[in-house]
Amino acid sequence: MAVEVLLRKLIYLRQLLRDLEFYRHASLSEVVAEHYKLERLFELLAVTASDILNHLLAEQGIVADSYRASFRLAGEQGMIPVELAGRLQDAAGMHNVLVHLYDEIDYTILHASIVPALADFAQFGQAMESRLDE
Repeated sequence: MAVEVLLRKLIYLRQLLRDLEFYRHASLSEVVAEHYKLERLFELLAVTASDILNHLLAEQGIVADSYRASFRLAGEQGMIPVELAGRLQDAAGMHNVLVHLYDEIDYTILHASIVPALADFAQFGQAMESRLDE
């Protein structure tokens, strides 16, 4: 992946995290009231991170067939820590629920996912930023 492309995607990821940070201390009722905004932020975080990984995996001749697979494969390839890969696979599962409406959205889970998502996607961003120094 070209450095400028990775940098552009990382800047976008950081903007999404700043937008999500606004909801760090939100109450459940605030999450319910703002759920469309939060759902979209979660969706974009998963898509952006997966997109970065899909480019990097493709450079190694590896093709992921889902968002979940891109995180799993990135963990297996040492691009991100395996534990982080597992948590991001869960985020990809939430993405599928939000986008494809596989299940009714549980706003308690959405609310409880804000702080972990902030930490996990920040860790992901740091792992990808370290690639810029290579």
